[in-house]
Amino acid sequence: MQSGSLSWRSDGDDESELRETDVSGKVRKEFQSAELGDDRLTDRLIQVGDRLVRAPAESIPNACEDWAFTKATYRFCDNESVDPNEILDAHKRAQRSRIRGKEELLVVSDTTELVFPRHPSKEGLGDIGNSKTDLEGVKVHSTIGLDPQTHRMTGVIDQQSLIEDQQASTKHDANGKDEPIELESEQEKWIRGDRQASHWLVEEVRPIFIHDRGADAFAFYHEVTDDLDAGFIVRANQNRCIQTPSGTDGRLIDWSENLPEQGRTSLEIGRGNGRKAREAELTIKAGSCELLPPQNDPTHTEPVKVNVVRIDELGEQNDPIQWVLLTTESVTTFSDSLTVVDSYRARWTIEDWHKVLKTGCRIEERRLETWERMEVLLSIYSVIAWKVLELRELARGEVHHSPEVLLTETERSILETKFPELTDNGPKAYAIAVAKIGGYLDRGSDPPPGWETMWKGLKKLQTLAEGYELHS
Repeated sequence: MQSGSLSWRSDGDDESELRETDVSGKVRKEFQSAELGDDRLTDRLIQVGDRLVRAPAESIPNACEDWAFTKATYRFCDNESVDPNEILDAHKRAQRSRIRGKEELLVVSDTTELVFPRHPSKEGLGDIGNSKTDLEGVKVHSTIGLDPQTHRMTGVIDQQSLIEDQQASTKHDANGKDEPIELESEQEKWIRGDRQASHWLVEEVRPIFIHDRGADAFAFYHEVTDDLDAGFIVRANQNRCIQTPSGTDGRLIDWSENLPEQGRTSLEIGRGNGRKAREAELTIKAGSCELLPPQNDPTHTEPVKVNVVRIDELGEQNDPIQWVLLTTESVTTFSDSLTVVDSYRARWTIEDWHKVLKTGCRIEERRLETWERMEVLLSIYSVIAWKVLELRELARGEVHHSPEVLLTETERSILETKFPELTDNGPKAYAIAVAKIGGYLDRGSDPPPGWETMWKGLKKLQTLAEGYELHS
């Protein structure tokens, strides 16, 4: 039996790639190729993005700073020529530079609910409540890219705004300014996002789809392996009928419990939802089997071969970790299985991105009156949320590049004046200095600063630099 650690960052990064990644907080590179039918609209998109990214948590009037630009922003969102799909397409074109030369890309999807309590009469919303709650809103199913080595988010690849009518038992993708697309089932959103990612990627980049239990559907495994020429890592939700290597029938989760143990590892579990932080000791088991097609699905008759990694937490009585991961990737060695687990854990990035979208950009507090207008704003803030999340990597000191790439000469001079110890120091020290301006205490027992503190510090630093340059 072996032991190992789950490390999900590399020790270095490619300097040329980093020079294409603007971490200053500006988003103009992401929007400059937008084809909105009029160059003036593209210019306005860039201007709106630059204003909103300066203060993502502020109201639109506060972020725009004057009433004239506020009205221009509202008119932009209301313009019939402005399609949110094209805004994201421009971001995707810029994103290509961040995946250039890669052999694989982790593709992660997840759904979040947007509720608008301050606008109960907003037009175009759907039902997102249940038998006990009556809520109107939208379910947004997004697909993002992650670098397989560093797990840094490359950007947003696909976004579906799902509007549900529970009385009519229908759900459709609002689809921007085009005709809505009706979905036949809840599962369809997963494969639609993955198809978009596969079609967008260049041929030499192989996608590996990383999904939680919601994507556990036989049709998904069948299409990915047969049609998309891709890989997947999905957490099992069902105790499926399988055929074991010995040729006998069984049940997936029951069978996986008796797989041979490859080794043990540990995992830091953070606080949340009433849970205390802890270091979890995990056993890693692995094997292979065939998933048998469901009897009620005549469209699929052939089994799908998968590899399986089972993770169980030792010693924890209260909600212990237990994952059964289905994958196309190798699990031959303990190291292989750790890589699978490591890649699955990378999907938490999309949950962080959702948090930034909701709390950092306050998308649910925006007061546009129709979802059609809101969808334009959502596409802009989705890119801004990715930009904000980039700062977390700097705070952790796991992105290695020089301060000259991160900060302007004026910004560095201000930091070096305020913190003399920075001179001739490395990039992590400069990132921590930015966090200190944002309120980070930097005590020995403090965890690395988060994106909120980093963003606050960067905005203050940029304001100081602008003031200095105006008076120099």
